[in-house]
Amino acid sequence: MKLFKQFLICVTAVVVIPWALAADNDLQGHPGFVDFSTLTSRATEEPTVEISLKAPLLAMITNLIRAEDEMAADFVSKLLNVTVNVFESDAIDVDNIAESMSEIADNLDDQGWDRVVRVRDDEEHVDIYVRMSSDEELIHGIAVMVASDDETVMINLVGDISGNDVAALGRRFDIDELSDLDVEVN
Repeated sequence: MKLFKQFLICVTAVVVIPWALAADNDLQGHPGFVDFSTLTSRATEEPTVEISLKAPLLAMITNLIRAEDEMAADFVSKLLNVTVNVFESDAIDVDNIAESMSEIADNLDDQGWDRVVRVRDDEEHVDIYVRMSSDEELIHGIAVMVASDDETVMINLVGDISGNDVAALGRRFDIDELSDLDVEVN
């Protein structure tokens, strides 16, 4: 029996690991993906918050919330990846991060992302970007970068999201600014 378990583990590893690596490589080619590794590599400590939700786990979340809110479940089902990293200010050089964020922002501008928020002041450095589909009907990705005296935050949502999906998310989490979006349902 022990030999059989070892055999199953080996077969699973041979099948699953390449599949998982291929899924990550596919994700990196998605127009909504942002590589924050240049930012995270500058940290001297691990993030205080690190969230990495890939498609299989997002599918489970979709199933859990479907009975409660069908539209929010549809939103989550269209996500391929959710990444959140939060660093405390003592783990990261905020000025160094702000410089790196500017470089990433320039790259996003060059790749066709739309900047929707930019804040530059003594206390905060914020960029929020959206990557629209060529017909501008879907959002392929959302990227949020915040560097402040307290913490540094990096968020990337990857998927194919419609305005209706964003409004449903707003209703699900009681975000009036999102839930009040006036989007026609096709």
